[in-house]
Amino acid sequence: MTATNLRLRSSRWICAAALVALSPVLMAAGQTGYYRWIDDKGAPQFTQKPPADRPSEFVRTATGTSSKVEAGSDESAPDAAADQQTAANKPATGGLEGVPDKDPAKCEQTRNTQGILNSSARIREKGPDGEYRYLNPDEIAEQKRLAEEAIKIYCN
Repeated sequence: MTATNLRLRSSRWICAAALVALSPVLMAAGQTGYYRWIDDKGAPQFTQKPPADRPSEFVRTATGTSSKVEAGSDESAPDAAADQQTAANKPATGGLEGVPDKDPAKCEQTRNTQGILNSSARIREKGPDGEYRYLNPDEIAEQKRLAEEAIKIYCN
């Protein structure tokens, strides 16, 4: 095996491993957000997981839209389509809103994802049926936009 073939094979393995490792990140990019709820003292709380004993709202950081989450729900994040429907029916309001704390681990993960999205590699994701499909240029552009927003939120 020539050195060129060996380098090409190594590059393919590195790209494949990076895509497998980041596929959950790419799939969850549209589900980035936090849960907003009121504690027993009436104070607003912001967490990464919904409270088990009371209803909450899931706020998508990419769009600022929110959707109701029932008490005891096991969902990690509500469906994006439901959030878009809620946003379409909700009048625009002003005011202050909490933002999640900076998170070095999420920052690093998002920067790594951004690096892959900005490379010339073909990007694929695993669908709900278990089959892989390649993202088209518009989908890649949207993922880049979401990564930029996540960097603004989670990085210093």
